[in-house]
Amino acid sequence: GLAGLVMWIALPFDSASLSSLLDVSAQEWGMLFASFSVGIALGDTLYLVAIKEIGISRTMALTGTFPLTTLFWQTVLLDYPFEPSLALGGGLVVLGVVCLSRGSAETDTTVRLYYGIALALVDSLMWGFSSTLLKPATLHMSSLQANAIRMPLIALLVYLVRVLPGGNRRMRGISWRSFLIVGMTGILGMGVGANLFIYAISQASPAKVVTLTSSSPLFGMIMAAIFLKEPITRWIATGMLLCLAGVWVVI
Repeated sequence: GLAGLVMWIALPFDSASLSSLLDVSAQEWGMLFASFSVGIALGDTLYLVAIKEIGISRTMALTGTFPLTTLFWQTVLLDYPFEPSLALGGGLVVLGVVCLSRGSAETDTTVRLYYGIALALVDSLMWGFSSTLLKPATLHMSSLQANAIRMPLIALLVYLVRVLPGGNRRMRGISWRSFLIVGMTGILGMGVGANLFIYAISQASPAKVVTLTSSSPLFGMIMAAIFLKEPITRWIATGMLLCLAGVWVVI
């Protein structure tokens, strides 16, 4: 919701005029709605559930395969030619994410392991599908316009599907500090980050953009080492090298 608010505040400064939205077809509106409802409203929810079931490390490793699922959807839905270098780069990034996840400390206290694995893999398919749809959906709108439309709708959809049925009970007792932290991550990740993500997809193939952005665990580990003083194990070092190699192959 805060990400949507920031996008609305920034709209008057966008280079594209609001009148350009009149050129957006009903099919493009439908693809935009399908993209965020499948990829974020549903996909991100499954991601959080998978983390609770099998932990951050396993979930990160399994959902880290979504560059390959994006390559699949891109080839099937958008008739992009198959690029061996992109497949190789995506595979290296996937292996890198697996190694990075092994480098995280995690206790094995999961109960429904297969359930969590299934959720993470379905989530990977959803993220790939969502990223692929963004390409044709945003053909006649800027990245800022797309996010100004989809972010408030995502917040409304998640509220109606997840929060309202529970009678807001889970919202009670959450501190203002927690709201502030989550809000700031929304502004940075779903606001600034998503805006750059959509712009990148408008300029390049979805699979290429997803492969490059899926190396984010690499930067997370580096920042954790710098700011949180977390040790860099051999698995983390190997994962970093694989991610960098995958990005180099794609570029």
